Amino acid sequence: GHIRFKGYGWYNTLNYNQSGFKIDQDHGVLHLSKIGDMRIKIYRKIEGCIKAVIIKREGQRWFAIVQADREPQQLPETEEAVGLDVGLTSFVVDSVGNEIDNPRCAEQSADKLAKLQRRLARAVRGSNNYIALKDKIAKRHKRINCQRDDILHKVSRAYVNNVDIIGVEGLCMIGLKERGHNRGMHRSIHDASWSKFVFMLSYKAQSAGRKLIKVDPRNTTQR
Repeated sequence: GHIRFKGYGWYNTLNYNQSGFKIDQDHGVLHLSKIGDMRIKIYRKIEGCIKAVIIKREGQRWFAIVQADREPQQLPETEEAVGLDVGLTSFVVDSVGNEIDNPRCAEQSADKLAKLQRRLARAVRGSNNYIALKDKIAKRHKRINCQRDDILHKVSRAYVNNVDIIGVEGLCMIGLKERGHNRGMHRSIHDASWSKFVFMLSYKAQSAGRKLIKVDPRNTTQR
């Protein structure tokens, strides 16, 4: 098609791969090619060889996501193994007998989010009120994601620290979400974030020298 102007709201990310960036951790300065220097808050020290920087916008806030290559840090062996069964009533039930409740982060904020979205639908597009409401909705989504990620990080870290071999179900998330016509079920599966939980287990197990095994999910709940 024809060349089209891409305005301010078209993109939320900007990638710098291998080059075009420099980070001064001692003084909290990030230099980006064709943009210049900017002050940043570094929440924790960046370790390893920095490979890429992703600039991401969330509402009115900007974040720099740093990708670094570092050596794995082996954890001492525990000689323990566990199988994990994920679900909606309980987020995780393991083979030892532990049960973790489903936090349902999105469901708890659904009413407030729906109210904000109705107000946004009535606002004049491009007005100050419209922009303010979009920012409030973005903050609400960010809060939901932070609550969910906090729980997923804590649960995955606990299993990786205490178990050598972790077995999980090799679920097809896309198939589960597209199967049937129950929108409430689809929303609950998305809110549970099973795939993100398995992803966290995967990279944490790899960096800690643990083994993560994905098994056929058929009849795993019964067994």
